[in-house]
Formats: sequence, C-alpha cells, structure tokens
Amino acid sequence: MASKKSLYSKIIKLFSTSLLGFISGHYYLNKEQLQKIRLQIGKNSKEHIRLYESKFSNLVGKGDAVSFASGRMGFYALMKVMNIGPGDEVILCGYTCSVMPNAVLRTGAKPVYSDIDSSTYGSSASSIKKCMSSKTKLVVAQHSFGIPCEIDQIYQVCQLHNILLVEDCALTLGSTLNNKKVGTFGNAAIFSTDHSKPINTIIGGFIYSEDSTIIEKLRIFPIIKCNLFSKNSI
Repeated sequence: MASKKSLYSKIIKLFSTSLLGFISGHYYLNKEQLQKIRLQIGKNSKEHIRLYESKFSNLVGKGDAVSFASGRMGFYALMKVMNIGPGDEVILCGYTCSVMPNAVLRTGAKPVYSDIDSSTYGSSASSIKKCMSSKTKLVVAQHSFGIPCEIDQIYQVCQLHNILLVEDCALTLGSTLNNKKVGTFGNAAIFSTDHSKPINTIIGGFIYSEDSTIIEKLRIFPIIKCNLFSKNSI
C-alpha cells in the first residue's frame, strides 16, 4: 500500500501539471512582482484599468474590452445597453451557470434554454434555431471547456434573423475556429477572470466587442446607473 506521503505527492503532481485540459498548474507571484504591485497602489487607477483592458482585448482581437467586478455584471450591463428588457427572449445554452439566467431575469426578459451539442459540449446551432421566436432578441453562444461551439453556424442563423449574438467565453480564451478567435464572431463576448477561469484574478470579468458604440455605452453605463439613484436624479 502506498504511503500517505507518496499518495500526497501523486495528487500534487496531478494538479500541478496541465493534465486536466485547459486547467494549468497554479502560478504564484514572487516577491519582486508583489513589490511592483504595492508600488502601484494609490496611483492613477483609471490609467491602470485602461491598460489592463487594452492588454486583455489584444489577446482576443482588434476590438476593445471593458472590465467589471464579475462576468455576470458585465453580461447584465451588456444586455441593458443592448436594450434587452420585458417582452424579450434571450436564448442560453442548457448547460450554463445560474448567474446567466439570473441576469436575464433581472432585465425583465425571459431566458430560453437551447440544447447542448454532443460534439462540442457547447451551444447547438440547430437547437438554437428551433428555440427562436418572434420575441427572440439575443442569443448567447456558449463555448465550453476551451472548445469552440458551432459559432460559425450560429452566427449565420442570427444574421439571417437579425438577432443579436453574444459569445460566452468564460471558459474559453484563445481558442480558434477556422483561424478566427472565439469572441470575435458575435456583437460582443463575455469573459470571466474569477478563481476557476483560464486567467485568474480571484474575481472579475470583461465584455469584449469590436463595435465601438457598444464599448462606449458600456463605459458610461455605471455612471448612468449611479445617477439614477442619486438625490438629484430626475
């Protein structure tokens, strides 16, 4: 029988390598890196945030990104600037995090679940097509576990019916389909950087888009929201 120490070593080895698909081993900041972070605290935060957003967006494509405290907050803000609300339907992948339908419900819209594609474990183009109705305003195409879904086909369906398309890239960063990176097919894309995602900042997320109008609206969305609750708001 293997000793406890030997078993422990095997477990550590398993979780410190890239044997688990897109999940790589942990990376810890060294003393020099920590010192650089400490030196930046208290400086112009807006400048650092813009640099952070710019460097992240460069990983995806030629568009821009807006950072949020979480991917779900970004998704909610995105739907608001896209005028998603009561009477609208938003198609989601049947296998998704509960924060996605919760965000949809908060806008007053109705979440509609499409089936999962057995080959990609993400959104199915044929199922999305079946779920569409005259009330469908937005489709969220989910890329699961680093595997691109049928995003090229989903894009064509959305174009044909003039429906907004958002890619859920929370679990997928840098993957490509036909030499085109995920996150660049739709009107916008959601990325998460919480503790379980490809890039880990404990909490956080981004909305990426190559539509400058969407980016501009997202940048002022928090300001508008705050003004709604201020004493001087109309």
